[in-house]
Amino acid sequence: MTESSLSKLDDKGVFTIVKVGNVEKKVGKDLITEVNIETEESFDGVKNFYTSRKMIVAKFYENGKPTVLAQDILRGKKYRVKIITQKFGNGKEDYDIAKS
Repeated sequence: MTESSLSKLDDKGVFTIVKVGNVEKKVGKDLITEVNIETEESFDGVKNFYTSRKMIVAKFYENGKPTVLAQDILRGKKYRVKIITQKFGNGKEDYDIAKS
């Protein structure tokens, strides 16, 4: 199964999440949570994406447990979103997803 980084969808507009899961990976000494997302739409033949972007991971998993949103998707609900850039008071930016 082909998969790609979710960053591939940064400028693709709206897409629909139909499945979500999490994976914990060891990076150096740190353990990070990565979210695997399956989309209804195909982008260059790819429907499966992964990300460790903290704001996006937090939408779906908190302390390794699925959020209400993740539970809804796991029960078959579709979630139509687009990737947005959030700017913080300190001037830093990070990526997030917003319901569309």
